[in-house]
This record gives sequence, C-alpha cells and structure tokens, in this order.
Amino acid sequence: MENFENLYTQFTKTTIDKSYYSKHCSLAGKHMANPWGYVYDDLVYLFVHWFDVVIFLLDNSIFGLCFNNSKKPNDGCEELDLSYWGNWKSLLFQFWCFFNTIPCVFLYPIREMKLKEEESRPPSSIYKDDYRDEKWFFINGVMTNQHWLDENCKRLEYHFKRGVTGILNSSYGIIWDTAETIVSRSFDDETIPVRWASYLIFQELKKDEVKKVRLVAHSEGCVIANLVIKKLYWELSYTEKDKYKEALLEKLEVYTFANISREFINPKGLIKCIEHYANEKDLIARMGVLSNIDNPRFHGKIFINKNARGHLFNRYYSLNPKDYEVYERPEKCLMSDCAKGENVRKPMFLNLNL
Repeated sequence: MENFENLYTQFTKTTIDKSYYSKHCSLAGKHMANPWGYVYDDLVYLFVHWFDVVIFLLDNSIFGLCFNNSKKPNDGCEELDLSYWGNWKSLLFQFWCFFNTIPCVFLYPIREMKLKEEESRPPSSIYKDDYRDEKWFFINGVMTNQHWLDENCKRLEYHFKRGVTGILNSSYGIIWDTAETIVSRSFDDETIPVRWASYLIFQELKKDEVKKVRLVAHSEGCVIANLVIKKLYWELSYTEKDKYKEALLEKLEVYTFANISREFINPKGLIKCIEHYANEKDLIARMGVLSNIDNPRFHGKIFINKNARGHLFNRYYSLNPKDYEVYERPEKCLMSDCAKGENVRKPMFLNLNL
C-alpha cells in the first residue's frame, strides 16, 4: 500500500507539474495549459489596452468612413465606402447586431443549425475559367456579412486575376464576434466554417488536374484556416490513409492577413508556403501573429506594414509587396519551402500577379 501511495503521489506530481511539460513538450510549450486561462489572458489584454480597443473601433467605423466611388465595379469596394448602398446595409446590420447582442447569443445556435452550403460564395464568372489548375479560397474575419465577403473576394480576383471561392464566417456583431474568436482560438473550436472549408478544399486537393490550392484568410478566418489545416492533415493521415496520402497537402499554400491565431502549424512541413501579413498597429494582429514572432508553433514568414493601422481587409490591408518588410524569424518557425534560400525575404503571395 505504501508503494502504491508513493507511485500515486509521484504520478500526481508529474501530472500537474508544469515543468514536466516544459521539459518533455518543449515545442508544445504553453499550448498544453488550461484553455480558460487563454480566455482570461485575452480579456485582461483587452482591458489593459482599452485605449487601443477604442482606437481600433474608431478606425474601423467612424474614422474609416469615406466616399471614394472611384474603383472599377469588379475591384471590390472598401467596406466603409458609403458611396455604395451595399455598404450602408452592411453597416446597418452591424449596428443591429450590436444593439441586439443578448438576443444574438440565444439565436446563435439556431442560426448555426440553419447554415447552408449556399452561403459560400462561388468564383466570379469573369475569372472562373482562367488558371483551371489553381483553386483559390478566402475565409473572412469578424464583422463580415455576405456582401462584404463578396467584396473581399472581388478584390482578390481583380488583383490576382483568379477566381476565388468565399467561405462565409457569419457575423453576429462586434461583441459576439469577439467572444467567438476568443473561444475559437483558445479551445480550437471546430465551427461550421471549419468543416465546410475542410470539405471544399479536400475535394480540390484530391483532383489530379488541380496543381495548386491557395487559401487566403483574414482576422478570425485565420483561426478557422489553422483548424482547417489540422483537420485536413488528420483526415489524410488516418481516415483516408489507404486512398489518399498526406502529400496532398503539398498542393496547398496558405496566406493570412491580421492573423489572430495563437499558433499556426505546418504539419511535417508539407505545406509549401505559409505567409502572414500584418499592419503594425492593428490591435488584432498584435494579439495574434505579432505576439508569436518567436513561437516555434507559429509557422510561416511574417511581413509587416510599418506604422499601418486599421483592420478591415479591403479598407486597410495593402496588396502591394513594396509596403511590407519581412520580419526576421528563427529557422524553426518557418517550416516551408518558400522560406528557404533566395525566397526568405520575398513575399511570394503578393508577387503572384507580377
């Protein structure tokens, strides 16, 4: 009995001793901790940086309003350009969600149950038949409805001359979207967009005629993208092992903007290119990618737009490679072919159309 008690005491000590995890899971590190602690850290961060939160809200609302109306119709208008009636409707929808946060909380599960495949956005017919051996996907971030998802995809299509399938990450207003993001990045919550994106991308990866699949994500969509990569790898490694191979992931490239993920893993380095783009003064990017420069579980090259602020994809994020400079990272954080040799300092994604 005494020996049993000694073994139990040793086991218990080993189980709860964080130094054990630090010693045996050096790469895993803090990700083994209580996810509710992550939620607490996020809430404390937002409270301590309350002034940045205020500026973030103003930049992406009142301060960002404009009346440009100078872009071509297929170029994708900026989210806060009030020259377009669609943007008025999107803003009114966000206000409605904000003032109905409590009902939105109760309606959330019902809304999720009714999500349909049709809520993804098909590629524009203008570019649908070009580059048939490539398939592009975009996952939107917070405060985005079907209209703004469409405008985000139009911008990518116009700039890169490729058709883009948009995967809708539904918005329920800034408060509920923020809560959903915190929970998703802390608990690895597998939402409907994660499953739907995984399914769509997997269907393209297994086609012999498709040579490249590019996934672009923004904001909360980056958390979804990270979970999609994990799900695809798991499916290829286990459930589909006899029919498909993990090497299918070599067709995939992933590019993120304002990534708020805690980690971003390239399993076995199979994904050929992962790049992250961030505005230096974007609060969301600072909570995510810019806080993980030296994190060995956050793979990919990081490019920073110095002194740039704002979070909305069309309104604030540049697609000009000259606006970004590479952030030097440890080699163990890169984990992709495009991060080697002469390509280390080059933003592969933003140079695709050049």
